[in-house]
Amino acid sequence: MNQTLPSSPRHRQIVTLVQENGFMSNEDLAQTLGVTVQTIRRDLTHLADAGLLARYHGGASPSSSVENIAYTERRGLHSRAKDAIGAVAARLIPDGASLFINIGTTTEAFARALTGHRDLHVITNNLHVAAAFAGRRDFRTVIAGGLVRPQDGGIVGAGATESLSGFRAEFGVIGISGIEEDGTLLDFDLDEIQCARAIMRHARRVVLLADHTKFSRHPVGRVGDLSNIHDFVTDRLPQPEFCARLEAANVTLHIPDRD
Repeated sequence: MNQTLPSSPRHRQIVTLVQENGFMSNEDLAQTLGVTVQTIRRDLTHLADAGLLARYHGGASPSSSVENIAYTERRGLHSRAKDAIGAVAARLIPDGASLFINIGTTTEAFARALTGHRDLHVITNNLHVAAAFAGRRDFRTVIAGGLVRPQDGGIVGAGATESLSGFRAEFGVIGISGIEEDGTLLDFDLDEIQCARAIMRHARRVVLLADHTKFSRHPVGRVGDLSNIHDFVTDRLPQPEFCARLEAANVTLHIPDRD
């Protein structure tokens, strides 16, 4: 069952702050939210019991649950970072290019950033991406065949994987749910993993989009590793060890403030 964010506005703020910062102390949360440390401790206990974050002595970090957060909540989380990532990634795509775009709220932000482009040929298994391009006469948009998931508009299953595999594109733009320190790319859903792998196999240049919180999430499904991608677009500079892995794998790092 998917996690859902709490109804309490303060609890929602706590989850968002912890997700955005990776770790926050009790004192920092109390000061930011204008409540006592004792109140924060009670809040963190409640949120940890609900599986929405991991509580440690002195503070909390994002949950490492193997379950994904519901799509509607994910769409609202870190929207500014996702828009910034999408804008940087869009600058990598020239007019007239062909590209795959997979399922995810960050790839949807990327799709919105393509409004100034012309003559694109898009292959996608994301209904929201297809809808964003539906009115463009100069875009040629192909939707992968398969099962439509009502909760997020993703098109998955064997039919979708086979459909994606029937194309070859210059770019493959993919999102991900988690990244290990060793560069392993992870996701929650087996169907999504198969579709992402098909895109990576059939794109000449693979662009990975992921905000900094993906380094603190640990799904159990392996999509691939850094050797499968060419560009990594994120919102914050990763740890030095990870940057070294990117360099060793010849992956170009793109960060909004730098690009």
